[in-house]
Amino acid sequence: MPHLAFVRRTAALTAAVGLALATAGCGAGTEPPASATTAERSPEPRTVASDGPTELPTFDPSSAVGTYAQGFPADLFPLPKGATLLASSARPAPAPKDSKTKSTPMTQVTLNLASALPAKKVVEQARTILVGQGFKQIPAPDSSGLTEQTAFLRISKTKAGEVQESLVVGVLDDGDRRLASISGTVRTP
Repeated sequence: MPHLAFVRRTAALTAAVGLALATAGCGAGTEPPASATTAERSPEPRTVASDGPTELPTFDPSSAVGTYAQGFPADLFPLPKGATLLASSARPAPAPKDSKTKSTPMTQVTLNLASALPAKKVVEQARTILVGQGFKQIPAPDSSGLTEQTAFLRISKTKAGEVQESLVVGVLDDGDRRLASISGTVRTP
């Protein structure tokens, strides 16, 4: 039952965030209903606040909430057992400016997950998935406050030359769950 409660909390949190974002600009420019007290006074001119949002925010089309974004290589990193996909993004990586030859198309990806498993187990799941895809674990950059962090590198040869794909896995323990982020640059599927 604890897993079901976790899934419900995550779903409720996702729904609440979505609702908050969807209604963020809905009240801009409206006046509160007149009460008996304000109706008895002479009407005073009211101005609309010009610094409030007037339309809903726009989001990067390369991102998605609760699913894999279009262009995200889902077969590269399938959802680990017991994890909930919170958000993902996939966008073309800029080609190197100093390259005179045609380079391999690359995609910048980010995958955000939630899990009730301990942080070390979340990293182990990611390691198993990525090593199975041909990545090698390498030392990670500074953890910057994360509970666990590691990095992975995959080097392959193509007609255009050597291709390096790299991913960083970071896990933050927030008490009830672990929030994991897998991000980096991989070959475009």
